[in-house]
Amino acid sequence: AIDRETNAVTGQTESLLWYLGVSHPVNNFVIDVQAAARNTKNSDDDVTMLVARLSYALSKRTVLYTAIGRMDNDGNSAVALDAGGSVGAGKTQNGVMLGLRHHF
Repeated sequence: AIDRETNAVTGQTESLLWYLGVSHPVNNFVIDVQAAARNTKNSDDDVTMLVARLSYALSKRTVLYTAIGRMDNDGNSAVALDAGGSVGAGKTQNGVMLGLRHHF
């Protein structure tokens, strides 16, 4: 966990950040589960993120992957599930992705 202070346009806030992730290989599959949270002190503006991902190695250099995620915003928090995305204050956002990664 990380205890931090942030100076923003809206003022100074203190928050506690924590992150936990587990990855487990099973033959050509890799299962990942991750959880993260930001607990804003003296405020209801908290955030919780949960993500599960499954990867399958098609070869040494090519991987097929899929993931599901959920971002729960409380109070006036508005953290999007994806980088560059947007979500309303206090709203929950769910997402699914599928992809193919190839290392050249």
